[in-house]
Amino acid sequence: MTFVKTLKVTALLILGLALFASGYFWGLKGNKEPPTAGGSVAADVGNTKGMESMAGMESVTPGTVMVSPEKQQLIGVRTALVERRPLVQSIRTVGTITYDETKLTRVHSKIDGWIEKLYVDYTGKLVEKGQPLFTIYSPDLLATQQEYLLALKSHERLATSSIPEVRSATASLVEASKKRLSLWDISEKQIHELGEQGKPQKTLTLYAPNSGFVLKKDINEGMKVMPDRELYTIADLSTVWVNVDIYEYEIPLVKMGQQAALSLSYYPGQVFNGKVTYLYPYLDEKTRTLKVRLEFPNPGFKLKPDMYVNAEIKVDGGRQVAVPGEAVLDSGLRKIAFVDKGGGHFEPREVKLGAKMDGYYQVLSGLQEGEKIAASSVFLLDSESRLSEAMGAMAGMPGMEKEGTQGKEGMKGMKMDAPVKGGPQEKKVQDLTLLLSTQAEKPKAGENIVRLKITDKAGKLVKDAQVSFIYQMTMPGMAPSKAGGRLSRDGFYEAKANLAMAGEWEVHVVVRRAGQKEVQEKFRLVAQE
Repeated sequence: MTFVKTLKVTALLILGLALFASGYFWGLKGNKEPPTAGGSVAADVGNTKGMESMAGMESVTPGTVMVSPEKQQLIGVRTALVERRPLVQSIRTVGTITYDETKLTRVHSKIDGWIEKLYVDYTGKLVEKGQPLFTIYSPDLLATQQEYLLALKSHERLATSSIPEVRSATASLVEASKKRLSLWDISEKQIHELGEQGKPQKTLTLYAPNSGFVLKKDINEGMKVMPDRELYTIADLSTVWVNVDIYEYEIPLVKMGQQAALSLSYYPGQVFNGKVTYLYPYLDEKTRTLKVRLEFPNPGFKLKPDMYVNAEIKVDGGRQVAVPGEAVLDSGLRKIAFVDKGGGHFEPREVKLGAKMDGYYQVLSGLQEGEKIAASSVFLLDSESRLSEAMGAMAGMPGMEKEGTQGKEGMKGMKMDAPVKGGPQEKKVQDLTLLLSTQAEKPKAGENIVRLKITDKAGKLVKDAQVSFIYQMTMPGMAPSKAGGRLSRDGFYEAKANLAMAGEWEVHVVVRRAGQKEVQEKFRLVAQE
């Protein structure tokens, strides 16, 4: 038998016995005398030496287990310190690049007119702020220029008038005409040039209000435009947004302003750094995820909208007292860690934990900085701890009695049969007497010969039966084995039984005879190492 298989069977044995003992103990909680933990499990509940030798563990005090250094190495027990360390969690997700909505510019003509000259004539062109877009001819614009020039001339002639109201009126007329031109997106420079030239321009040029790439162009030379028509859409890609999705359980970890990193398959090895700028106020009802917006600078315009990216949000939890995640056993109701008390002794300790970051739990209570704990194989330690605690509690119950020790320790009104270690066992069933024995007299782990002698009520040997032996270990999850008995010369029905490991076995005997009722009986054997 391999070591892995032996270890699995051992764990099942320990867990089964712990569940049985714990269930019985709590079922008797109504007793006025509380159970008293303590004493030797082997002395109070029967001989469990074989079980302890398999597990390599010996109970020292209730709940505390002792594992020798050899067994620690055998089952892979490692220890770690409870220490203060920086907790950093990386939330990895995927997303898509999109435009920074605050840097989208939509260009309209605020006057009716016709396009004379088009300077930005294709989609995708990069334009700079103040760059000419197009020239427009508009009768309304031409009339407004003339009004402005007339207002200027009137102001010049009447600037020295002795009547203050006249001077003020001409100045107001100039400002009103100038304001109307500026509301039509005519720049201050263009208005100044108009005044210096002293004559209206047939067409005026409109310039780009911001830098960026032309995403949309709905304008051509010679076409008439109206104020409600969007002529250009310009996007500034110096920064971009990235929309990613995170799961519900990650929501408490993500905050505004946290650092984020971005990587793309198109630029292997290059990382772009940004930050979290917005958490959407609702979940996606289908995927149960929250959308988070990240913002990244985009030098060289390498990050292009609609690209798929791998994103990583870095959560800084600060320096906290922490333990490795594998050192904690989470039963659902409580969380347990095993403290190394020295000398191979491990004490179970209930702990309260905070967030888990990068494989470590933040410790809120239950453990102190500097303590040493088991960092692996905690399931085996917990199984043995529960077993020793339950056995210790049962050992102290009043009224417990063993066969041959009535009136001493034990459960009231209950017998615990001592395991059979060897020798013939006789039982009477119906009109037959069944005598079970083995060769050798004390069975051992491995192959044994099981023998059954059958006599009737007159004491004569029964030699016309069909006999089957069904045997299995008395622990949960063990599969039964079956062997047919053959009649030997001395009147015994014999079969070979492979008792694969040391411990208690149950042998189920089935006897069938023509015209007779089937006979069944159970016997117990204990295989020695």
